[in-house]
Parts: sequence; structure tokens; C-alpha cells
Amino acid sequence: MQLSDLHYAPGPDVDLGLELARGIIDKLEPDLIIVSGDLTQRGLVEQFGPVVDFLTSLGLDRIRAIPGNRDYLAGGPGPTRPPDSDLDYFLTAPDTALEQNDHDRPRTTPFLDFFADVDFFDRTREACIVGLDSEPVIPEDALHRALAYFEGSSPKLTRIFCTHRSLMPVPGKKLKEGDILPNAGDILELLLEARVDLVLCAHLHRVNVWQLDRDNRVMAVVNAPSLLDRSPGKAVGLLSYDIEQHGSVRAEFHSLGDVPSRVLVDMGDRRKGKKRSA
Repeated sequence: MQLSDLHYAPGPDVDLGLELARGIIDKLEPDLIIVSGDLTQRGLVEQFGPVVDFLTSLGLDRIRAIPGNRDYLAGGPGPTRPPDSDLDYFLTAPDTALEQNDHDRPRTTPFLDFFADVDFFDRTREACIVGLDSEPVIPEDALHRALAYFEGSSPKLTRIFCTHRSLMPVPGKKLKEGDILPNAGDILELLLEARVDLVLCAHLHRVNVWQLDRDNRVMAVVNAPSLLDRSPGKAVGLLSYDIEQHGSVRAEFHSLGDVPSRVLVDMGDRRKGKKRSA
């Protein structure tokens, strides 16, 4: 299961959203829950606390998390709007920090007060899973470590890579600088060479799926929605993944609203993936 972009700040709507998410999670009973960044709105300790309490109530032993850009704002300068920005756009699409230069942000975050590291590496009976911090970019040494971890895993395991910043542009989403990693094409190429089956990313607050082919293998790239951002035009919710060995993956979107769940991709046969996107 994947949760992303909670942007937690106290409020009744947020608390209601978390309870709706809990109901879906309790019903699906996932083995692992991947939280792909932006746990908080401002990266403050007092915002991390309630989020971690919520995750703890779900069972921290099954939580794997990485930080997002919002989680690095603590102690840094307040957000500023670029002088040539489209004011209406920034007022209606508050899904990323409005900083002039992400690379200037201090590399400090209370995330490490609650989690052991900003990256995670894990293997289960069905999958080999790596999550890397992408703020503001994925360090080259971390990416090489991830590729080596995949290489050292059984080819029978489904290989899953997770990062916060998106690796592909979502149709209909007006992009800002930093929305997509600057070396996204190189990263996708390396993941294809490493025979990764599923790539999880977020940050854009929109659901979309792409399927990339290489040597009769299919790699699905899934962009997650925000769990709680109810800005106009956005579908809030979470994603579930049914994963078996040999790259069999089924991804499904679960809305927090009164909307039926929707299958995004079903890769029961990696050579004949079926794609749906929204």
C-alpha cells in the first residue's frame, strides 16, 4: 500500500481524512505501508508527532517511509513566490513549497527524530523494495546502492523502487521547477536495466500510470495522489498493490470520497500489462 502527501497540519478535515484512510487500511490489511513523502505541511516537530502517532496506530513494523520536500522546511526560510509567478496558479495549486531554489534548503528535518534513516531497503517473500530520499535530488551514491541492492536480490522477487519527486509529467498538471527530478530519464533508464517492475513516486498530487517496455518486460511507473489535499480537481486517496513473485503487480486506487475503487494497472502477465490512468 502507498500513502503520500499527507501535508499534515492540525484541523478537523485532516482528522476526518485520516480516519477515512484508516477504515480503508483496516479493510485491506496490507502487509507493508509505504509512505512516499510530504508527511507534514511545514516540516515541524509538532506536525510530525500526530502523523507518526497515526502510523504507529497502524503498526510501525509495517511502515516504510521517506521524506518529501515539505518535510525539509523546518528551520529553513519561509516559502516565497518567484517574482514572475502566475499568482492564480500558486494560489490554487498548493502542492509544493513555493521556494525560489530548492537546492538552498538546509538539509535538516525532524523526520530523523522519528525514523531511522531517510532511505529504506527491504526484502519480503514477494518483493525487493527500495525507497530513496529525493530532496532536492537523489544522491548518486544512494542510487548506486539501490541498484546494487536490486542486483543482489533473487530474480524471483518483484522489484519496487520508491521516491517522492515525480519521474514523469502527469497529463493536465502544470509543472513547476523541481516537480520532476532533473535526471529522471537517466534514473528510469537505470531502473529498466535493473529489471525493476514497479516505480512509485508522488509529489504532483495526481494519479497516473505509465508502462515502459524493455526486452519483453514491463515496468509500471505509478504517481500517487495526495491522501488529504482536497484542492479542486484532485482525487484524494491511497493506492493498494497486490504483489506476487516474478513481477506480478495489480495496482488499485481507493478514494476517500464516495467513489468506487479503480484498477490502475494489472500486470499479471508482464508481457501483456493493462493500463488505466486518471
